[in-house]
Amino acid sequence: MQKEAVKRELGCVLLLLSAGLTTLAEGRFQKPAAPPASQTKTESFWDKVLRYAGISHDASNLKAPGDEVVSGQIWLADLSSRSTKQMTTSRGYRSPVFVPGGKEILALKGTDVVRVELSGGNAVKRYTVAEITKLVGFSLDDPDTVLVLTGKPAELPTVGLLSLNSGKVTAMPYNPSLGRDLEMIEHLQSWERVYGSTSLYTKRQSKETLYGPVEWTDVYLKSGGDAALDVSQCDGANCGQPSLSADGRYVVFIKSRD
Repeated sequence: MQKEAVKRELGCVLLLLSAGLTTLAEGRFQKPAAPPASQTKTESFWDKVLRYAGISHDASNLKAPGDEVVSGQIWLADLSSRSTKQMTTSRGYRSPVFVPGGKEILALKGTDVVRVELSGGNAVKRYTVAEITKLVGFSLDDPDTVLVLTGKPAELPTVGLLSLNSGKVTAMPYNPSLGRDLEMIEHLQSWERVYGSTSLYTKRQSKETLYGPVEWTDVYLKSGGDAALDVSQCDGANCGQPSLSADGRYVVFIKSRD
């Protein structure tokens, strides 16, 4: 009887051990549970716009003196030599920006997108874009793409991406009912430009002459804690619409005597 009892206990132990090993094996080869699907964050209009050169993360500075400069001649300021030179002989240009690589300037003349080499020479037409009003800045990720504004003067502008390869403009939608989006739109329409710790802006100047007071606007550059520098030195002519080269050496701007 005692032997039978021992056999029964040994059988129970072996049965439990076998069941445990089976469970362990099943758990070893069982596929892990799939993690919960993560929600994809929708990229905001601000996030998209901030990937283009010259756009402020703050966007607090909106309209400023010099925004009234409509068109004129393209001028270049060399920050290393503190000198300026005229780039075009004819008038009617506006909204110049540096093409990535630093050897060319892209600008508008009417509804034409034109290219001007830093070495000088006449502007060469690239494309015609209906109702284009401004070249804002090139993509920090794609040197083929430039942020532009289009539309009628009395309406909210359309924000678009101009491809230099195709000449086509792809709309970048925003929500006109959101105050934050409208704040960025007004910033894009202004001429303040921010590149890291360096900013470009216009400032009203005045002086007394024999014929009375004279007022004009100059382009200023402020870098870090340094004093602001008058880079356009226009002395009587209205200057504005500035843009900084990628290497930080040049500033391009529009000079108007109209």
